[in-house]
Amino acid sequence: MSGVAGGNRIQKSDVERTFSDYYNKVLKQIDGFQRAGLSGSVKAGSKADYGDLDLIVLFRGDDKKEVKKRIIDYVKKLPDNIIVPFKSEQYSGKKYYNSGEIITVLFPIAGKDGEYIQVDNIIALDESEHTFKTSFLDLPAEKQGLILGLIKTITLEENPKTIFKRLGITDLPKLEENEEFEFNLSSGKLTLRKVKLQDFKEVSREDVWSSTNWSDVESLLKRYRLDLDFEKLLKQVSRKLKNPRSRRRIPGIFKSMITVKSGEVGTPKGDNKERALAQVQSIMVEQYGGKIVGLYGGSFKPPHKGHFANAMKLAQNADNVIVFISPKSREGEIEVTPEQSIKIWKIYSKYIPAPIDFKISDVSPISDLYNWTGENQDEVDKILVGVAKGEEKRLQYFEKNKEKYPKVELMYFDLIKEEVKPEDKLSASQIRANADYLESMEWAPDQITEEDRKKILDILRSNLEEFKMLETMNGTLDSMFQEGEEEMEEGSSGTPIKASSAIPSSVRQKLVHQYNYLKNLIYEPNWNIDFQQDRIVITPKDPNMQFDYTPYMSSILEYMLDKGMKITPLPEIKIRRDLSEAGDFFGKTAYYDPINQEVILYVMARHPKDVMRSFTHEMVHHMQNLQGRLDSYGTTNTNEDSNLNEIEQEAYLIGNTTFRNWEDKVKNVTSK
Repeated sequence: MSGVAGGNRIQKSDVERTFSDYYNKVLKQIDGFQRAGLSGSVKAGSKADYGDLDLIVLFRGDDKKEVKKRIIDYVKKLPDNIIVPFKSEQYSGKKYYNSGEIITVLFPIAGKDGEYIQVDNIIALDESEHTFKTSFLDLPAEKQGLILGLIKTITLEENPKTIFKRLGITDLPKLEENEEFEFNLSSGKLTLRKVKLQDFKEVSREDVWSSTNWSDVESLLKRYRLDLDFEKLLKQVSRKLKNPRSRRRIPGIFKSMITVKSGEVGTPKGDNKERALAQVQSIMVEQYGGKIVGLYGGSFKPPHKGHFANAMKLAQNADNVIVFISPKSREGEIEVTPEQSIKIWKIYSKYIPAPIDFKISDVSPISDLYNWTGENQDEVDKILVGVAKGEEKRLQYFEKNKEKYPKVELMYFDLIKEEVKPEDKLSASQIRANADYLESMEWAPDQITEEDRKKILDILRSNLEEFKMLETMNGTLDSMFQEGEEEMEEGSSGTPIKASSAIPSSVRQKLVHQYNYLKNLIYEPNWNIDFQQDRIVITPKDPNMQFDYTPYMSSILEYMLDKGMKITPLPEIKIRRDLSEAGDFFGKTAYYDPINQEVILYVMARHPKDVMRSFTHEMVHHMQNLQGRLDSYGTTNTNEDSNLNEIEQEAYLIGNTTFRNWEDKVKNVTSK
């Protein structure tokens, strides 16, 4: 007895007559039935006997559950000599078994009294699905397992954008941190999933596209000859695979699909499975080693297309990559912090074909490379350490101490040339030194989307805005005094002979021109701009220019925590003095970024108390985000989305009430 139904094995010579009986006595009598056919090894006729009959049955209908119920209701009414009660111990007496897209029954073998065969009815609702199931199930089990693994790894082997274009897949959702796209194949359809990884393991998934057209499978795997037999296809796959993750995933998937059941041990079928498992293990794993980790250290202020290319090279040769980032901010004309660097790397990680982790070093990336290797090399088979040509000395200790670091292999990176001056290498210091170059994003990888370019620019924008303002002011003042300066005679004491108030009319005219220019450039309500005969004096009118918000923010946060409000981990808080927003009646006052967990406050031309009220409001949004309630809305208009309106109402109510209660508490303490 075998299978859930407890049936007998059927001889090859009895298959066609039994199938004909079942077709006429059962399937043709069910409402909506169209046609059916044998599939798999039974259809191929490659064996002397079989443990069950796999049929692909086509029915009219839009809902598979309803079609399955139609089949179940009918077979339950049939007498026991047509649909036989199950003989297995676990399901004894049942007349059907419902599993996924399959309805299983037990049917008499033609011409064999007292012998019954398990029939698995694999349901399809249209011709495309019928063809899909037939194409897949007609493959030998070993090829099915290999193709399933290959499908899972295809986005590691090819650029996903190229694949999606080939299959006509559009309007995909955005990938967030630690997410990637992955195809999945079943007997019924091809599916594209968005999966989330944590510690390099899948923790969630979402189906975003599917197809029941077998030609999509063939298009997806167009680099492989699916008509080859199992052994030849395995060798072709092994030759073409580039990503070490693929070499480890395929054997794992294959092993889960191809299992030798207790009843198959010692049989030709069992022997074939054992042989296939050994071949996959030998070719895919043993010949290419075990787990490989890639390490990459640097300052990355900011990480540019050269750094991205290096990380890609590591990812193509390792199972996962760890990037160590210097803990020091780097200054030029523009400062870039390690926190900004890690946020940019996280955006890049969506395009890198391997799990990638980022760590801000305690001391330096180089020391972390040595420390991590010393602590973890016993757990892995190989460690690839990335190094740019010309910087080999920084990692020469690995080379000089091979006996201490036997698993370390240095991977050398080519230098990326600067496009404007090809004789120079691309460097982060160049980017920090030139605001226009930074803002152009020419230094960013070509692979990333325009939307992600804007996100990266926004990460650096607070530094950029400050630089641009200073650059404009300095340029204006430099040009003013270079053009208007006249040579003056000096005595031995260095005291000007000419009175400073007596300036030529030509210089005064230039000062007037510059004064009018600055009045148009600077938002006047926030600045005093005075023309004092021989000079222009600019002083801030807005007390917020020097106001320190830190103690008030700390006090509000402490108050919220005391009240049991779940606001940890705390967000990053950014203060912006934006002239354009301050000059726009409908400009931003504050906003919360749920992806990066940041509160951004615009303080120009605002009372500090009003700024802190906005801060409390955005902290409520942070709390909503930590609770998983701050969804991605397609609009910022509260009139267009009722859910967004409710979220905002809550933030206004709780935020304003919390701020008022905190204010009253502080006042009462102060007045005592």
